[in-house]
Amino acid sequence: MQSIRSNEVEATGRLIERQMLLARFRQANAGETAATGERYRFITISRDLGAQGNLVASELAARLGWRIYDKEIVDYIAANSNVHKDLVRELDERAQNLVHDTVDRLLRMAEGVSFGNEEYHKALLKTLASFAALGGVIIVGRGGAYALQGQPGLHLRITASPDVRVGRIRERHGITLEEARRRVQRVDAERRSFLHHHFKASPENENYYDLIINTDRMSALQAAEAVLGMMQERPLPAPEPEAAPSPAPIPPGFQSRPNEARRPGTKSAGWGQSMHS
Repeated sequence: MQSIRSNEVEATGRLIERQMLLARFRQANAGETAATGERYRFITISRDLGAQGNLVASELAARLGWRIYDKEIVDYIAANSNVHKDLVRELDERAQNLVHDTVDRLLRMAEGVSFGNEEYHKALLKTLASFAALGGVIIVGRGGAYALQGQPGLHLRITASPDVRVGRIRERHGITLEEARRRVQRVDAERRSFLHHHFKASPENENYYDLIINTDRMSALQAAEAVLGMMQERPLPAPEPEAAPSPAPIPPGFQSRPNEARRPGTKSAGWGQSMHS
């Protein structure tokens, strides 16, 4: 059993390496990438369930020739942490409480494996940094916008109103409205808990995003076009320093002279009085 898992992890690692090489090739040859790569080396997408964030990522990847990393992040962490990806998937975009994580860790140690929230957190940060350094990638979820602040990437937030999201999930999965609502609420709670646990942040904190898009009345293609338009715009010039205020007009009859120190006992000329009287 252990041999099978080891072979699976090695195969996953080789697959991801080939995907990364393919991403480099696409970045070097994609025409649209050259126009945008100067400012943005990667994109992160924070998305609400039912907001079409994954579709927006697909549209952007097709136009830019970039590689999407979503579920692949789980495989990459598993391959580089020498653990089965099922262990990583249990922690992916979820946050276990301390007691549950400790119990799981003890059980896994008995099996010769120790991988919990702490190991996942370190592996996640390393993985996100590796993908960002590679460039030409779109990172979906996993707190990318929080982990990669200050890097040359574009951070997006794709959202929609609760009713629209629930309606889309209902239609997509053919479930009842109440089932769709519960699913949206559950995933929202899991992702919010994940971000708070790993980054002490909230998905609603708009300060982490360069662009927030509401897809209530916008298709994924239209949203992607808006993002591409922003990426191709030249950066705003730095504000020019304010001009010095104009000097006040000189009153009639007043003649200026060099600013000299006044001798003791002399009087200064008043307004309208000649300086040489």
